[in-house]
Amino acid sequence: MRATPRLCVALASLALAGGAAITSAPAGATPGGGGCSLSGTAKFAGGPNMTAPHAFTYTFTGTLSNCQSTMGTPVSATIATLVPAKGGGGCPSSSTSGVALVTWADRSTTIISYTTQDIGAAVTLNGKVLPSYKVRKKVYRTTRGKDYNPYGYLVFGASPVECAGAGVTTATIAGVAGLQRNS
Repeated sequence: MRATPRLCVALASLALAGGAAITSAPAGATPGGGGCSLSGTAKFAGGPNMTAPHAFTYTFTGTLSNCQSTMGTPVSATIATLVPAKGGGGCPSSSTSGVALVTWADRSTTIISYTTQDIGAAVTLNGKVLPSYKVRKKVYRTTRGKDYNPYGYLVFGASPVECAGAGVTTATIAGVAGLQRNS
């Protein structure tokens, strides 16, 4: 399947509409939690392309804004991978896993271990909140959302030229992300 610009736009529109329309919790979640608008940039090493599925790594930095919740979450935060995330696949379809640190406006923190699955531009994110995570000698600790699981309905905005060529070097990531109470 060749990801044409028209297909990418159609999938992105579908993902945005689906993410905006989905208000129910992921399977296994109980009521409680919240969601935010996510916007950021992924930077790839050996990024996905259309040629052949392969392994790649990336870092991500972004913001969470317009957050609304039942748990008193601040209305904004920053988010970044703590170590390069790992992935495999190509532009038409890939999966990734990583660990990210959310730093809320009140300086509380949430560490999430996540996986993503995508088809074209539509990306789903699932994971769990970690109590702590060590990077070299520094230990990061979760101070908000310990009993919650992360979720996301996102759009991967890669350049069709990079997808058709040597591989994606940077891509925008946008959509809805949040935390839902564990069941």
